[in-house]
Amino acid sequence: MELRKRVCFTFVGDPGRDSRLRRFVSTLSTSFDISIVALAEQACDDTPAAEIVVLPPGSRSLRSSLPTFWRKASKHILRWKPDVIIAADLYSLSCAARAAENLAVPLCYDSRELYSDVAALHNRPLTQRFWTLYERRYARRARKIFTVNESIAKELRARGYDVVVLRNLPDGFVHERRTLLRETLGIHPDMPIILSQGGVQRGRGVDIALRAIREIEHAALVFLGDGPLREHILRSAEHPDCRGRVHVVRAVPAKQLLAWTCSADIGLCLVENLGRSYYLSLPNKLFEYIAAGIPVVGSDFPEIGRVLHDTEAGIAVSPDDFEAVVRTLRMMLYDRELREKFRKNCLMAAPKLQWSTEENLLLSSVKELTLSA
Repeated sequence: MELRKRVCFTFVGDPGRDSRLRRFVSTLSTSFDISIVALAEQACDDTPAAEIVVLPPGSRSLRSSLPTFWRKASKHILRWKPDVIIAADLYSLSCAARAAENLAVPLCYDSRELYSDVAALHNRPLTQRFWTLYERRYARRARKIFTVNESIAKELRARGYDVVVLRNLPDGFVHERRTLLRETLGIHPDMPIILSQGGVQRGRGVDIALRAIREIEHAALVFLGDGPLREHILRSAEHPDCRGRVHVVRAVPAKQLLAWTCSADIGLCLVENLGRSYYLSLPNKLFEYIAAGIPVVGSDFPEIGRVLHDTEAGIAVSPDDFEAVVRTLRMMLYDRELREKFRKNCLMAAPKLQWSTEENLLLSSVKELTLSA
């Protein structure tokens, strides 16, 4: 019997909580054996079906933990002797590229965003230059680069890369509402829930949402996810105008996410314009809200705005126009007929916005590399 070929992923983060990595693994595991080496404190119980090695960080600083991770990860990759190596993010790209070179196998790179222009590098020119040069050095070794939308793909193709677009679409949808958030947080059945899910970090509209909830009397705001702004949110939740109405829930395993999402009433996708990466972004949560039947208030940027206009699943608004954000939220909260209209549009669009429309392209791209190697 012919042995199956092996694909190895490198990743900085918990493989069980990253929905995009899970979908990549699920698709490729139908034809390949899968290995993952990740930098994380630990892997959650709901990990992908793969051989996983989790290397804990040596300190709280990513910058100081990466060199040790790169060195140890390379040893595991060389032991596995994969036929294709996929760097699932920028931060693990160097060890993936070096291992691919040592093993003489194809390298792929999942450029989930324009990493050289992410919000975390805004007003940090030296750090931005480092990661730009780092990416340029190692990304050019990749035979295929995956990304999340055509706007970012256009930027990457201009740099001479062979780019394949694989949107961040979910692998399921929910028709019925649930009450997980209400039961967990003790939110009254009559109080609508505004949900902001995903990493709580700079550029993701955290402060916009916190300011807005102070202007809206009868609503709860829930952040579902982890990140550096968690403590800031908890402190802000004590403001007298929103005390008791702002909640933070730790990130849940990707496989369970939609069950939580569908218990909200409105989903926020208010990305801020802190560089071209965010301006051109197409976040997972936009499609997850649609899959959960949750009307969306999102940034009127090229990709987010296009999806909202095409599906009529919500309203696109400038995140810089705070009064417009509040006005839009109030309109959606208080006009139940409008909210129900958007909900029905979400349910109509959800079956068409599924990972099943993308996975054949991923599978064929990787198979092509194994045949040509």
